[in-house]
Amino acid sequence: MKKRWWLFLLFLSSALLSACGSRLGANSWPGVSAADGQVYVAAGPAVYALTEDNGRFLWAFTGQDEKGFSAYAAPALSPDHTLLVVGDYGGVLYGLTPAGDVRWRFAAAESHYVASPLVTAQAVYAPNADGTLYALDLNGQPQWAFHAGQPLWGAPVTDGQRLYLPSLGHHLYALNPQNGAVVWDVDLGGALAGQPTLQDGVLYVGTFAKEIVALDAASGKILWKTPATGWVWDGPTYDPTTDTLYVGDLGGKFFALDAKTGQQRWAEQPDGAIVGRPTLADGVLYFPTEDGALIALSVDDKPRWQYAVQGHLYASPLLTKDHLLLAPYKGENLVIALDLDGRMQWALPVKQAEAALKASKK
Repeated sequence: MKKRWWLFLLFLSSALLSACGSRLGANSWPGVSAADGQVYVAAGPAVYALTEDNGRFLWAFTGQDEKGFSAYAAPALSPDHTLLVVGDYGGVLYGLTPAGDVRWRFAAAESHYVASPLVTAQAVYAPNADGTLYALDLNGQPQWAFHAGQPLWGAPVTDGQRLYLPSLGHHLYALNPQNGAVVWDVDLGGALAGQPTLQDGVLYVGTFAKEIVALDAASGKILWKTPATGWVWDGPTYDPTTDTLYVGDLGGKFFALDAKTGQQRWAEQPDGAIVGRPTLADGVLYFPTEDGALIALSVDDKPRWQYAVQGHLYASPLLTKDHLLLAPYKGENLVIALDLDGRMQWALPVKQAEAALKASKK
């Protein structure tokens, strides 16, 4: 199995430079979101909007008065789907309409938006690689800022009472969502690059200390730790039917863990590092590997199917009503739509997307 550790070390180095005020460019994989029959793909120089049923190009957004616009984090939607929030690697956060029109622009950050913001019915919480979490209202007006002091790559999660924020500085913070005051913070001994999983008052997080950790959400008390074989980039997926966690690591191992104890129930070792969290639907897990495979596996560890793409798969597959959406890194297609049996329904080639983008600027 190939381990492309240089890629992750490059990302890490870029973020650390960004925290010191540098605007040196970095690279990342495309991010995808969807709502109301539209798919939004953040893929470098543009955010593309497509129809979900057939991948037809609708519009592209390339920033507003910005040179070198570059976006990778999946655009975040407000609960009512009327606001689309996009972060630029140049440090600008945009609020867009679903038609791609700019509603507001926030430019106070000093580095990259690596993670998607968290958008609730009341606020936007946007972590930045400059080490700051920016809280805005839905009109883009700043409300408060929390300075962690280390790059923020993972999206926060909330239960309404507290906001839980991971950092590359090893700390997991619980904040008051109204003012950013620290409720508790815990040093987990390794960088936290992905969004925590919150379930029934328990937080589950993966760390670069090669561990999956469960914490009490109210107090921050560590409930259990389970070792992995490599860095754990994202949080696990929780299955309420069996009280099981599913998570992969950069060592290429995929685990099923007892959510109450962290004890391993089963494990698999496919080819390629696993970065994105698995997607769960109707007793089937779908997870990507760096070697370009989307693997479908039943929750009782029985193989279903595999789908191979050109390029690498880092981001979690996005499940919509009718499709699994993939956005390969350095592949021939910008986005691919599969059905739940692994059959391709449509794909938008990168060259076609670039041509549509060029035509839209005329």
